[in-house]
Amino acid sequence: MFAGGEDRKSMAGVSLENANLVWQKAAISLDSLGANKVGREAFRVLKAYLSAEKRNLNLQFVPIDATAVDGANGSVIMDGPCRVYGVFLKKQATAVDTYLALLNDDTDDASPVTDVRLVVGLQESAEQATVLYPAGIAMSVGVVAKAYTEFDGTTDAAEADTPNGFVIIGSL
Repeated sequence: MFAGGEDRKSMAGVSLENANLVWQKAAISLDSLGANKVGREAFRVLKAYLSAEKRNLNLQFVPIDATAVDGANGSVIMDGPCRVYGVFLKKQATAVDTYLALLNDDTDDASPVTDVRLVVGLQESAEQATVLYPAGIAMSVGVVAKAYTEFDGTTDAAEADTPNGFVIIGSL
């Protein structure tokens, strides 16, 4: 489950909306998570770039909730082909090393070795990470988010050690 109670798996592929609405949601999320100046500025620059260079393409804001990325299979945050343009994460108050992986999959994390497209490491308590891809990371199948305590995806993270944040997605 994600913020607002909706299950992203029930969505049929990418459900895009006007980029201005997405950036408003991103700003609200950055505020509520207490994002640092670097994270805020990075997303401001990504917004300006996509607006100018990609003609303000439609996007989707997908929240990442710490309760959704732990467990056996991770969480499907997109069940269709898409591009990942930006990720913001803030680790909870725990010292356990945590790695959030985004996998090119639309069901689970059964093949973390072959499906992983991005891994973001968070080692410090309340650490923040901002990752941007102006051209977008192509996800041909979908996106599963999953947290681990080992970089190679061998040990699932407990809910208390996982991050909150969001992903900005566009069409493939």
